[in-house]
Amino acid sequence: MTATSSEHSRTASELLATMRASLSIESHLKLLLWLQGDVQRLLPHQALLSFSLGADHPAFDYDVVSLLPGVRTRELPPRRMQGIAASLHQRWTALGGKVVAGSCEQFISVDRGAPPSLGAISEMRHVLFHSIPDNRLRADHLYVMMRARSDFGEDETHLFELLLPYLDAALSRIERLPAPHGIAADPVLLLDAVEAGGLSAREREILEWVRQGKTNIEIGMILGISSFTVKNHLKRIFQKINVSNRAQAVGKLESLLRTGTGAVTYV
Repeated sequence: MTATSSEHSRTASELLATMRASLSIESHLKLLLWLQGDVQRLLPHQALLSFSLGADHPAFDYDVVSLLPGVRTRELPPRRMQGIAASLHQRWTALGGKVVAGSCEQFISVDRGAPPSLGAISEMRHVLFHSIPDNRLRADHLYVMMRARSDFGEDETHLFELLLPYLDAALSRIERLPAPHGIAADPVLLLDAVEAGGLSAREREILEWVRQGKTNIEIGMILGISSFTVKNHLKRIFQKINVSNRAQAVGKLESLLRTGTGAVTYV
């Protein structure tokens, strides 16, 4: 077996495992972990935008799944997001309704007067998008993957097309979270709201992966850092939340997730 065929075999195995894992997604947190774990290994990205739009669709909907600071569903202005969605959908239609890959500046325009919440999106350089028609609702579900470095290759475009029906099915199983009285109910805020001893965003992220049973090596692969760096992060986490091992740290996080923080409702 050649090196190339071996790589293809490994990719096919990872793709099947990723598809299978999508079938157990039943919450926003699981969706986030799936996208930042299994999908991230196949298709590195920093943000995934999803839109539902159509002439007969009762309302324009959008969701954002990202760990980029400030890039949260509730922080992104509806009018701006609707403009982005309409522009991308128009280009997708004009290009034959196929998976589209290219530079963000070709398809997305974020002007200087845009709110800070769009700042991180404006820094993305490469985009990959495709739409799935929903004939029952007479709408299209548009999915947009973005990243700052390296363009999306042909193989990644093909993988995105294969994975999209599984992403679409997973999202259809998840109930939309309300955002009452200005309180964010975005899925990623489950991580943001864990105020465990003043942990940084990266430390909260690592602690959540530990809670999911990932080893230091696995966490490093997911986050693109070394296992030694993960180990050092864990040492600081243990000091900050006054625990001595992984089990105690996970126990403290579980307690926070059960009781909640402030007025945020967890899923």
